[in-house]
Amino acid sequence: RAVVMTDASSAIARDVTNAIDAHITCDVARALERDGFAVVDAFLDDAVAHALRASLERLAAVTTDDDVGAATGAANASVASPHARDRKYLRPNRTHFTKTDGSARYLFSKPNIYECDLADAKTLGDTRYDDAYAALWGFYDASSEAFARAFARVAPELRLEPRAEKRVVKAQLNVGGGGCFPWHYDNPGPPSNRAVTAILYLNPHWRDGDGGELVLQPFCARAARVAPRHNRLAIFFSDRTLHRVMPSTASTRYALTVWLDGDFTAPDGSSTNASVLELNASEAMRDVAATAATLRQSNEQRALSRAVYADEYEQSLVECMSNAPRGMEEMLEAHYEHCRAVKKQPGLKALVDALREHRRQVEANTRVVM
Repeated sequence: RAVVMTDASSAIARDVTNAIDAHITCDVARALERDGFAVVDAFLDDAVAHALRASLERLAAVTTDDDVGAATGAANASVASPHARDRKYLRPNRTHFTKTDGSARYLFSKPNIYECDLADAKTLGDTRYDDAYAALWGFYDASSEAFARAFARVAPELRLEPRAEKRVVKAQLNVGGGGCFPWHYDNPGPPSNRAVTAILYLNPHWRDGDGGELVLQPFCARAARVAPRHNRLAIFFSDRTLHRVMPSTASTRYALTVWLDGDFTAPDGSSTNASVLELNASEAMRDVAATAATLRQSNEQRALSRAVYADEYEQSLVECMSNAPRGMEEMLEAHYEHCRAVKKQPGLKALVDALREHRRQVEANTRVVM
């Protein structure tokens, strides 16, 4: 059904739409195509960015014993103190995990990471028409079509879906204590249709040393470490930009993430199974640099990335899950099994070894976006 916006959220939505139209430019599209990511600073008007931060602080401060009215003055409340089970809106980030042999399914929580899907009307419905959350809902409403429309103007080849139901927006809070994400793709493979990820950071007090940086790893190219600075938008491909979040020590790290679906009607390049990878290993070995460049532009890289970045995946899983009550052993074993499956194929093993050597030569220095 149609959403009726408050006057305040309508005004914010107009401001956000204008910002999207102004900042999603041909330069951004070129950077995305060239590097796999783009970064835009001062994305929103300062007042809108600070209002968004205040909305998220209120959202995080509400517990199951509060009502929304009582929370509207809670912008300065401690958001690290409520226990996970007491937060009304922001819930622990959970990962659905299936054993490699399909014998069991789990739901594992990442320590110190909380989030909510803004489409969850059951959870967030009572905030929809509260002006204390106008900035949050204005951003949500603007993102329903404005991002896809802007990219259609500057990068129509992305074929982003312009409908509201084809985008997801999540609010996220990292309360420190080493909270982080391991290496992953936002679109790990079918049935996901995520094409582009856009993350807006809202951290006016972030300082060097606080951690929580986004690290983007274009396949066999230089990585980029992006500081989660206030009012900074990071954009990257959901299906072919490997990335992680470094451990955070700051008491609060806020972000709004938008995932935009694309038209993934063609089956080519959709597999994450190395055994069906449409790649002739012997031909690929003739020019490893060219093969790496080709994979960088394709989501077929997902079938090899765990083996090519095996040590980095392992370290990030330990950093993310070592303080979790359960999940680390299962996730590590799944990672090891994936790597073993690739190495069982002599041609792919030789290619992976060559790609690992190639990436060491080109990744000598990480690009830092501070």
